[in-house]
Amino acid sequence: MTAQPGKGSPDPAAAPFRTGGRPASRRQPGSHEQLLAIGAAAARAGVTERALRYYQQLGLLTPCASTPGGMRRYSEEDLARVARIRQLQDLLGLNLDEIAVVLRSEDRMTQIRHAYHREQTTDAEREELAAESHRVQQELRATVQAKRQAIDSFLADLDARTARARHLVGQMTAGRPDAGAHDERRTRSGRPRDPDLEPRVLAAALRVYAEAGWSGFSFEAVARRAGVGKAPLYLRWQSKEDLLLAALSAHTSTMPIQDSGSLRDDLTEYARRLLQGKSTPEGWAFLRIYLEASVNPALHARFSGEIANPHIDGARAVLHRAIERGDLPAETPVDLLLDTLYGAIISWMTRSPGDQRAGPADDPGRYAGRIVDFVLGRLPSPEHRPI
Repeated sequence: MTAQPGKGSPDPAAAPFRTGGRPASRRQPGSHEQLLAIGAAAARAGVTERALRYYQQLGLLTPCASTPGGMRRYSEEDLARVARIRQLQDLLGLNLDEIAVVLRSEDRMTQIRHAYHREQTTDAEREELAAESHRVQQELRATVQAKRQAIDSFLADLDARTARARHLVGQMTAGRPDAGAHDERRTRSGRPRDPDLEPRVLAAALRVYAEAGWSGFSFEAVARRAGVGKAPLYLRWQSKEDLLLAALSAHTSTMPIQDSGSLRDDLTEYARRLLQGKSTPEGWAFLRIYLEASVNPALHARFSGEIANPHIDGARAVLHRAIERGDLPAETPVDLLLDTLYGAIISWMTRSPGDQRAGPADDPGRYAGRIVDFVLGRLPSPEHRPI
């Protein structure tokens, strides 16, 4: 059955706050856009069908269309809105009522922005829109500030109770000449810290994420895969985002690009490490985080800013130094060179059958050399290509 889009919306400039879960100026889905049934949409968004219905009931989300029989249909914009709801829950700890306030404010800001840039809008109307924009953002800040004050109050109370407990322990142990020695003996006789725990947990985190994605990633799942209790994970990482990013960072640190002065050798070693690292089950976690960027945009942004971009910047710097030495032509497209190198490796990961991947994985240096020779052989001014 064909999904029917909703009716047209009023002028964004005059539209009041809506409770329908989307701005009045929202784009209608195109005739060729793939719309999802509720089950597929829930799986893509990493939530349950019940959660999608609940979001609609609360006015947080309105499906972009429905079939003649009343079956909901969801677009990519709907999925992005679900990701925003989850981000506000995870990032700020907002409840659904508070999220409704945030979304209504953001929707109104979208309407104001569109109205402000219309050619028909007069200067006087723009002045009114700018004043309303300022008011809406102040109200939104007040909502977030109230949440922050509640958290600060809770922390202050917790600190006071911690101080009272510390004082009580100090009073109870005062006057015991051997108290410190007893504590030291008890510490020495306790269970020793496992030096392999963190590497084991980080490897397990990558495997769990590669196999189950963000919806199946949790402290419990990682602890179970690593064969450890959950307590050490909660002590080391404040959130599952921090745990996953720590795992991705540790894996990336094993694949640096060297700068020995021999460009071909450096690129070949870099490609070899990439092939070796990406051929493991853990390596698929990196593909997964790019594929799930729309599911958790905040996590993807942190991954890009903290891990991916600095890593690529390091590779880019090595190539620029090669240009300065004259090992590469001055007009070398550095970003295109790296894109070709990364693309060859990703293509090998995703398109080659398992038996064809086995060869490069067993001897990554040989295949890496072939990739590098191909990339360098396609550069401009081949007579300046490094030997």
